[in-house]
Amino acid sequence: MPVDPQFHDVIDLYKNLPSLGELPLEVLRRPPAPSATVATAVDSVTDQTISGPGGDLKLRIYRCGAGDSLPLLLFIHGGGFVLGDLDTHDEMARILAANTGCVTVAVDYRLAPEHPFPAAVDDCFAALNWAATNAQELGADASRIAVVGDSAGGNLAAVMALKAREEGGPALCGQVLIYPAVDLTAPMLPAPDGKFYILSPETRKFFNGAYLREPTHASLPYVSPALADDLRGLPPALIITAEYDPLCAQGEALAARLKQMGIETELKRYDGAIHGFATFPVPMRDQALRQIADWLKSRYA
Repeated sequence: MPVDPQFHDVIDLYKNLPSLGELPLEVLRRPPAPSATVATAVDSVTDQTISGPGGDLKLRIYRCGAGDSLPLLLFIHGGGFVLGDLDTHDEMARILAANTGCVTVAVDYRLAPEHPFPAAVDDCFAALNWAATNAQELGADASRIAVVGDSAGGNLAAVMALKAREEGGPALCGQVLIYPAVDLTAPMLPAPDGKFYILSPETRKFFNGAYLREPTHASLPYVSPALADDLRGLPPALIITAEYDPLCAQGEALAARLKQMGIETELKRYDGAIHGFATFPVPMRDQALRQIADWLKSRYA
């Protein structure tokens, strides 16, 4: 099917933007104008700072649900390891918290190029361990922890699953990878119509160059989790891909490998969708986030 019409305005917007390398970082990271839409309601939102591997590490904690033993979710935003923060993905985190009835901890990890790999990995793992250790104070259940991330955040969520297994981190009951960048060595493939939407080989070069101190680091498992030799023992996975996303093939390849290694894995491709669709205020976003929430609730049960 062709690109869904609900994405035409977004595609037109991106067509008129300068290339990433032409803009200084402070411009790239400038927050968008305030949205006229009302933020999804949750019971409470609290910003908190903890001690992280590189100094102060900011978290945003969303609570939605009654009780003192709610499920716990670590949310990791996307942005190519260079862009994004707690505010750019605030609505996505709110919707997930509201739809799952859990305590959601969003992490404001350090960004490249100022802080290249492994800074983001270290920060996210510190946030995961903090959430598990402080689950009781959060009114959450440390035995019901899942990770969710989109794009680069999907990469980091998958890395959290690997790192927790390898280094004795919290046991995870699920990982949700939304159009994840899980193989930084893989070529960027055009959409079925031969075009690139949102992402391109040029954007991949920009993001990889910012994130990695050495190009050879792209093949490390904590950089490209799809390349890990052994995926056994990882938590169940839900992988969301988009038909018109250059990352579609690598997300689906990871799903196939997980299944081959005996990991309970669900793959859902959204036909007609482009990269980033779960952050755009369109009907397909709402559909995907409902699916994610339903899957998480089944894992938390």
